[in-house]
Amino acid sequence: MISRYLVITLALGAAALRITQGAAIEALGLGALAAGLILLKLAETRPALKPLAWTSFGVTACAMAVVLLRM
Repeated sequence: MISRYLVITLALGAAALRITQGAAIEALGLGALAAGLILLKLAETRPALKPLAWTSFGVTACAMAVVLLRM
């Protein structure tokens, strides 16, 4: 299960890097990815958090779409 923690750490690190580079949409998507993974882990004991996790993943998908359309 260390891979989930690694992905969360990498997503938060990349989000911080993108913030310093002025890429707010990309940072938002990466932050939402990390938040979704955290919420999904917490949902194992609190099932009410699962819809929030999927909403976070939706934000990530929207940010990816915006970035792809911008290219």
